[in-house]
Amino acid sequence: MGVGFASIEIARSGLTVNERGLSVTSQNISNVNTAGYVRQQAVLSDAAYHHDNEFQYGLGADIQKIRQIRHSFLDNIYRQESQSLGYWEARQKTLTDIQSLLGEPLNEGMQNTMNNFWDSWQELSKAPESLTTRALVKQRGEALVQYVNHMGAQFDKMQTDLDSEIKVRVQEVNTLTQKIAELNVKILSVETSKDTANDLRDERNLAIDRLSKLVDCDVYETQDGQIDVTIGGYFLVSKGINDRIKTVENKDGSLFSAVAFEESGIIIPVGNGTIKGLMESRGEVEGTIGSVENGSPNDKIDLVFAFNTNDTAARRDELYDNIDSIVNYYTNKGIGVRLGYVTFNETGMTSPTTFETSTKDIKGVYVPDVSAFKSHIGNTTLGTGITFTGSGATSIGVDALKNAQTASENANMITEWRNTSTQVILYSDGSIDKTGLGLLAQQFKEGKVRTTVISDSSNKEDLGTFAEVTGDRFVENDSFTGAEIIEEVSESVRASISGNVPDTLNIIPDFKSRLNTLVNALTREVNSLHRSGVTLNGSTGEDFFIPINPFYPMQMGNIQINPKLADLNYLVSSVNGSVGDNTVATGISDLRHSSILGKTSQIQNMDDFYRTVIGEVGNRGSEADNAANGQTSLVNSADNARLSIMNVSMDEEMTNMMKYQHAYNAAARVLNVFDEMFEAIVNRLGIVGR
Repeated sequence: MGVGFASIEIARSGLTVNERGLSVTSQNISNVNTAGYVRQQAVLSDAAYHHDNEFQYGLGADIQKIRQIRHSFLDNIYRQESQSLGYWEARQKTLTDIQSLLGEPLNEGMQNTMNNFWDSWQELSKAPESLTTRALVKQRGEALVQYVNHMGAQFDKMQTDLDSEIKVRVQEVNTLTQKIAELNVKILSVETSKDTANDLRDERNLAIDRLSKLVDCDVYETQDGQIDVTIGGYFLVSKGINDRIKTVENKDGSLFSAVAFEESGIIIPVGNGTIKGLMESRGEVEGTIGSVENGSPNDKIDLVFAFNTNDTAARRDELYDNIDSIVNYYTNKGIGVRLGYVTFNETGMTSPTTFETSTKDIKGVYVPDVSAFKSHIGNTTLGTGITFTGSGATSIGVDALKNAQTASENANMITEWRNTSTQVILYSDGSIDKTGLGLLAQQFKEGKVRTTVISDSSNKEDLGTFAEVTGDRFVENDSFTGAEIIEEVSESVRASISGNVPDTLNIIPDFKSRLNTLVNALTREVNSLHRSGVTLNGSTGEDFFIPINPFYPMQMGNIQINPKLADLNYLVSSVNGSVGDNTVATGISDLRHSSILGKTSQIQNMDDFYRTVIGEVGNRGSEADNAANGQTSLVNSADNARLSIMNVSMDEEMTNMMKYQHAYNAAARVLNVFDEMFEAIVNRLGIVGR
């Protein structure tokens, strides 16, 4: 190629590359407000050289590629923080809804309704025979029932709505992953032909950003420009294939959903993001009616005594002799009891756990045959206690305690006992074998099996720690009196029913559990006192509250006033029916001050317990607000950082426009010069000599 014509090629390339540069600039300016658009840049390079002997001549400029200006590291930061933002936003919204539902502390919620109920009983204590005051008690009781049932219905609706939203979000994930897979194919097709697919990449990245907020996913770009998306180690997208997900029962018979793959049915650990926040807000629990996991209270107890056959302690005999009073105290309050025992010695378990059958009484409460239970254990001919004899033990019998838990679980399944707490009373004065003790304590804690240990003070270091882990206490047999030990055992049983309140990441089930524990205790205690008195007609008092569905505990959504109280004469205020006797009315009024709820170290009255629940709602709500606000700042910071790189700057684009325009004009001017020069040469060629 002659040098002259090479110069034309140089000018032509200048026109071409600057025209393409202007096109890219125009594209950027046109999409300045397009969501997800990433600015593009024409990358220029010098064109191939022409070699002429020992010389080489440049042939102008060339477009190397049209590239996007992105920062993948900032993209990853943005997506990671978006996952946490989605999680906390979901929790924040749920806690805000709960705060609105409870209506505290504006004197419009349950506290005000309970105050009115207690006050009505106090008024009745002033005029026990007044039908007007009795009507007020019934009215306030109905108001309490209506409010509590409405609150339960609202909690249930919130869970149903959250479960429906999870299903919607799962479908959105499917839409996004399908879109990403399709874009993978399109991008590969375009870029295989040596073209750029920047607009398709923008669309794909926008879908990934949204997907990252929904679930905890990892994104990997392959060498051919396609991406793989994984969640919990499983592929959601692999090149052009997306594995669809669906919602399935999170447990057999449950009304709640979990996320699983559509084909294999494998449950997916979503890890983080909006869907995880929704699942924890609703509760990652079994969503069946009466499920303790989902907040229903315990109204039955498996009380298992673990005896060391080598002990002959009189204290244990005292415990044995007081089983009747312990059982009667709780069955009288409407708590079903099932008695069981297991024995062990230095070799381990000597007899597996055996339960005595419990039958329903006229009130529907499961009551065990204590006499038959004692007979099965065995007692002396003088009736003074258990007939275990021998020398000191050298083992705690870990196998026996494991068997107590397993037997309780199996018995619950076989007999369809629901809402059952398991309480083990371990009695062993002998020295212990630590083998497996720590592991067993953790197992009991996870299975919510409480254990009261009654033993010699020399065993406190090991058995005391075991009791603390399982959520109960160590009672020193050589330091406590027999009466004190009985009180400790009774308190353990109480805590199993009214103090074993969960504290998990689940929002609605946790608060349902707390509130249902309160409602169940309130109704049981009122009923216990109301049954202890006499009506104006001289008949024995009956329950003030009764369950709507007798197969489930009294809880939010399942309580009503006894229909018999339509006749106000059946409302009890007197313990013996005498004129002016207000014993029962006063007792019920004073229940608000009775410490019967919460863990042993934090036992509270009903009002304080409810205030603790409200405080917990506020604390969790504040935590969610702070976390959501903090994550919003982090997401905005990461987004601003990446936008400063990939967003279109009008000032920069206008500068580029002028740069390319001037370069284009200059190349055009060079081409005009060569045109004029060649025209002169051609037109004047051969004129010389004429």
